[in-house]
Amino acid sequence: MSWHEGVRVVFEDARGRYVEALRDIESGEVLLSEKCAAAMVYRNTDPPCCSFCLRFLEKDPPEFRCDGCKLECYCSTACKDEARRSYHSSDGECAAFEAGIEAEAIGFEFGDVPERFLLRVLSQAGGWRTPGGPIVVGAGIDRVRMLQAHVPAPDTEERGRLAGISRNTLRLMDESVEDGVRVVDPSGDEPATTSRYGEAELTQLLCSVNCNAHTLYANDRSSLAPVGIAVYLQGSAFNHSCVPSAEFCNVGTSLTVRSLRRVQRGEEITVSYVPTTMNLKERRRCLEGQYKFVCACARCVAEGVS
Repeated sequence: MSWHEGVRVVFEDARGRYVEALRDIESGEVLLSEKCAAAMVYRNTDPPCCSFCLRFLEKDPPEFRCDGCKLECYCSTACKDEARRSYHSSDGECAAFEAGIEAEAIGFEFGDVPERFLLRVLSQAGGWRTPGGPIVVGAGIDRVRMLQAHVPAPDTEERGRLAGISRNTLRLMDESVEDGVRVVDPSGDEPATTSRYGEAELTQLLCSVNCNAHTLYANDRSSLAPVGIAVYLQGSAFNHSCVPSAEFCNVGTSLTVRSLRRVQRGEEITVSYVPTTMNLKERRRCLEGQYKFVCACARCVAEGVS
């Protein structure tokens, strides 16, 4: 992870985290380079791309596919093996994906988002590898869970829906719904924030992921269609504007944030969470639906008046 020396992350009680320019920033400067906490390619992407590195897949059907869940496709045996070693273990995430597909076949929800991606976060950011095995403190999952989140109030329909997803996730993992997943700190350097990840912790994690996830695009940029989703711990510090001063760009599953115009010292640096080609109604629908806020940037105010 690498921040530009001319920017800083600021925290204020009234507005949370934001990114500020410490000096004048010219257009095209790289402000942040960061590896993902967790990333996942959607099913049936167009163009088809590698589930690990996002390279375009030349053969259809793919030459290298996960032998278990059949959802993950790769450009090489190297990517397939690295995914299996890093997070897609046969007894853990792969088996949970298989269980999700079986449940989907009889009418249960198992979408890419949020159900499948929540399993990916637990595996990639949390180090979960097998039923009965632990989530590992220090792997990044607690930092993901502590990101900005809009958790619905207790006893609301939406809270009940998210709690149901959390319980079903534990079932897909073949973990106890009552006890959750155990947490360990193998280094002993950090105290675990909780001894288990149960329904409440998974619901919090689910809300954090929903508010901080970003779209991935194929490496060759042959299409602007989204191919996946990722969470970045530092990239989440950038706030939204419909007239952004910077943009997110993924190279594989790594993030680069680059300035789009000249930014003055002391100015907040923003990105757009939605395509800037959307009209006001479309932008508000997307922002309220996923990020739970109504944008009041200069563009939205001007378009609302007109």
